[in-house]
Amino acid sequence: MVVGALRAVEARQDTEADTGQVFEDMAGMLLKIAQRYGEGRTLALLDPEDLSGVTPSVNQEWVRLVTLGGVVVGTALAANLLGVPDSAIGPLTGVVTVMTAGVLYGARLVSTDLIDVMRGQSRK
Repeated sequence: MVVGALRAVEARQDTEADTGQVFEDMAGMLLKIAQRYGEGRTLALLDPEDLSGVTPSVNQEWVRLVTLGGVVVGTALAANLLGVPDSAIGPLTGVVTVMTAGVLYGARLVSTDLIDVMRGQSRK
């Protein structure tokens, strides 16, 4: 519900004429969340009136993970059924995994970062 409330306030930036007031409201909400989190009140980060009329945020990360897993397993299985040499199945599956992750996660997960994770390196 907290994420939904933050998204509702953020959406007001595009619809209300007084963006200064919207920014003040968002800053107040973020400060309230930070203060209550610091106090350990994780089940009451916002007041009930802050949450009224808010659409809850739904986490659908599992859809991306299942899709990615299905594509990876499907690629390995299809390569095996098509008679691709065993030495090429690994690299093929890796390339398809990186491309699929790039499509599914977009800018949130840079494909080159995924390659770095697989190689055990970091560019940062």
